[in-house]
Amino acid sequence: MNARSDAPATDRIDSGHNAPTPSRDAAGVTYTDTASFAAVDLRDSPATASALWRALVDPWDGAGLSRPLVTAVRQLVTGETRPDARATLQETVGENALDSALADVLLSLATHTAGAQFWDALATLPALGGGRPLGFRSDLEDARAVARVLEAVDVTPTVAISLPDGFRDRDRSTRSAWCRLVAALGRGADVRLVCSRVDRAWLAEYHRDDLPGVSDARSSRRDTAHLADARDAVGVGSREERVLTTLADTDTETAAYARLYAAFSVGRSRVRQVLANLADARLVERYGSDGERRVELTATGRQFVTEEIARQSRLPDGVSESEQFYNNRRVIPRTHEEGEDREDTTPPDRPDRHRLQTPHKRRYMDRSTAAATLGSAVEGGVNLLNYPIDAQEDRAEGRWYAEDGRLVVSAEGDNPMSLWVTLALTLASPRTFDRVLTQSKLDEHGVLSMLEDARTIPRDMRQIGWLGEDVTDYDDLRRVLLDAAADLEDRTGDLADVDDDEKRLVLRTEILKEALGLAGSMTHLLDLADVDLVRLVRLPEFSRRFDDDRAAALWKTIAVGSTIGSRYGHHAVYRQLFEDREGKRRQAFEPTVDAADPVARPVGSWVLAGDFAGRTGTVADGIREAFNGFDPHEDAPEIQLRTTVRTEPTRRQVTETARQVLDAKDLRVTPEAVSVLHGLARTPLDVADALHALAGDNDSRRIDAAEVRYALGTLDPNRLLRGFDGRKTTPRRLISALLQADAPVRGDELDELADVSTRSRREHLADLVAAGLVEETNAGYRLLLSFGNTDGEHGERYTDRWPTWVADPAVSPSIHAAAKTLQVGREHHGPGDPVTSPGWPYTGVTDPPDLRDLSTPWPWLDAVLPALWAVATADEYADDPGVVPPSTTRTVTAGPTVDQVPIDGATDTPSRATP
Repeated sequence: MNARSDAPATDRIDSGHNAPTPSRDAAGVTYTDTASFAAVDLRDSPATASALWRALVDPWDGAGLSRPLVTAVRQLVTGETRPDARATLQETVGENALDSALADVLLSLATHTAGAQFWDALATLPALGGGRPLGFRSDLEDARAVARVLEAVDVTPTVAISLPDGFRDRDRSTRSAWCRLVAALGRGADVRLVCSRVDRAWLAEYHRDDLPGVSDARSSRRDTAHLADARDAVGVGSREERVLTTLADTDTETAAYARLYAAFSVGRSRVRQVLANLADARLVERYGSDGERRVELTATGRQFVTEEIARQSRLPDGVSESEQFYNNRRVIPRTHEEGEDREDTTPPDRPDRHRLQTPHKRRYMDRSTAAATLGSAVEGGVNLLNYPIDAQEDRAEGRWYAEDGRLVVSAEGDNPMSLWVTLALTLASPRTFDRVLTQSKLDEHGVLSMLEDARTIPRDMRQIGWLGEDVTDYDDLRRVLLDAAADLEDRTGDLADVDDDEKRLVLRTEILKEALGLAGSMTHLLDLADVDLVRLVRLPEFSRRFDDDRAAALWKTIAVGSTIGSRYGHHAVYRQLFEDREGKRRQAFEPTVDAADPVARPVGSWVLAGDFAGRTGTVADGIREAFNGFDPHEDAPEIQLRTTVRTEPTRRQVTETARQVLDAKDLRVTPEAVSVLHGLARTPLDVADALHALAGDNDSRRIDAAEVRYALGTLDPNRLLRGFDGRKTTPRRLISALLQADAPVRGDELDELADVSTRSRREHLADLVAAGLVEETNAGYRLLLSFGNTDGEHGERYTDRWPTWVADPAVSPSIHAAAKTLQVGREHHGPGDPVTSPGWPYTGVTDPPDLRDLSTPWPWLDAVLPALWAVATADEYADDPGVVPPSTTRTVTAGPTVDQVPIDGATDTPSRATP
């Protein structure tokens, strides 16, 4: 907040509305049968979450929570300019809270109390959680977002809330929402939930998943024996420690096994062993049925997180004690010739991530991620997956996966040097030679004979380094490349010992060049052995910590590596087109250019996964600019490097991802399943996450509709439906709630299950019904996928019910025809007389109308378009020369302009033909 141009952020509220001095008790939820003194005391609590929020924060009739909230906001933005203060608040509450307006509302609370801006904002607080405050749709997530302000500052009010009368008589979803609001408040406030011991036992039985510590047998005595056991069970930087911190970071301090399986890139048995170790040390307790196993933090686990992990994470870097957590050195990125590696600052709301001391680990990639990566890879191209991928504990850790002549390697895209060092070391690892580049494989493809009879191909044309005269057989080849990797690893470790910035910059530049050379050599060697290479670049913090310069540096280094790993015939493209050292150019053999096909193509493919915050088009343009920025030398042959950047998943990619995951579960993919998965899941990574939840050992049968429903129901609502921006969450929540239902749901029940307002539900549900995805029955609303029950009225487990437009699998898909139909409708709507009764959804009884007569085609259909399986398309659509399917692929070129270039349409060729 700029104190010179506006009221300062530190202005006090006037005497009639001063915030009390907050309690300094620890935040959390405790359970008591009598209400002791509390700054905020709500004796007659409402029984719904939205009413509870209003009763707490209403500035005139509420219990007084608005006052510490105002104090917390002001403390959070003290001394900041208005733009910085808004950015701080937006980072705290979330970018999409209240349709991105919540940060502005809270910022107004930091203005002077004499102005209308302050009082308007104060009056808005109780309206959050339902309705349309300030004209925006609001839900309970907005209320929980406001509560996060208390967690971000040193303001911990004591809040007493009594369990409402008749609480047990409310439906479960209403009770669950109420409990989860209390749990969210407990993250930043000292919440005392006033209830009898009998009530607490009932809460522990029915709402263990919704309230933190409700099942604890609490005692004031410190159990030192348990903590001693915990120190033995929880190692430095171990998975046990990560599980504990994951549980502690959730409002309810509980998690489903499925969430932990997804969070850790190891097998399920390994995760279960970690949980068993923690349970033996009495740090967690496991509960739930076999199909819905969950784990919660115990009182001892909470104490261990607070007194051991959290305390030790705050120790200075110079402290070195045995059994200390987080004692690994941090790598501070510097700059180099490809762009600036900015200092890696960590936001205050997330724990610091440290790099382990060298050597960094190289681990196997989990099958779910590998399946989505292989499924998404397009030969010689770049594919973007808009997915909030998790950060790794060790940012320089490479991951590796191989099957059926394909190799996947991954690295975090932190900065150019770390990216290429990680990729190079992962490629040139012993397991690559043991499992992929075996002696028999290289001999089969004639690579070993080249070392004796045609050395010019791998060394002078392919530019594979380290191939001296003494490298004559497989053992020599393996040795020199593994030695090169060991040398690169040693040089990376030397960075910690260089104090001089100039020397450090020189060393970083040398390391980057060596890493690019090693990665390029391995890329060409894999290509000679007919191994398809897929590189996964993980970008867990792209939307939060990448400015334009940092992103441009990353796109440029990917372009550099791609040109090094590209070829025209056997000729390495970088040396032919962009090498600025004349001596090196003379060493290269001049290629014979085919005038009919002067196009070089990259070896392997790229998959970039991260939360791009709706900017995949901008990312694709940045990659294209990086390739276009190469200047060929004056003697460059007339060869042009061409590749593609794809921004949205295709049906082929979803099919291949599903096949990869289902093969491991002994299930077969079906066209109907692909249609629904493609239409409802946002990316192939989401498809893999969903299908990963299915059980194995299925005797090679076809996946059925009930399994697709269950799988998609495990996804977070935000991972459903492409085409909606972050603010339009209601359609996603409705579909998620209907996926999880086991019977039709009434409208009022759906409001609670989806946590949406009635008005918002009515507005969006009508679209989903019209689209044929949802059906309204006498019993309520249902998604048109089979329920998983086997008995009763809704026992549909062994019948296949699909959405209206998911037709007989024998019918060929006509997705492009559907896209054309929508495009024509958009281009030709109005003026003129619109069709007042279009007759949708198409049922097969009547033909669909001519969309060119519609006044307002439905833009929201873009999000569910891939689920439309066999849309009948009139000839006038298919024959319209001005209509093409919406393109999500950009063609990228580098090198000189050539007179004749073959016309390559936007292809969707996988990295290896799908079996």
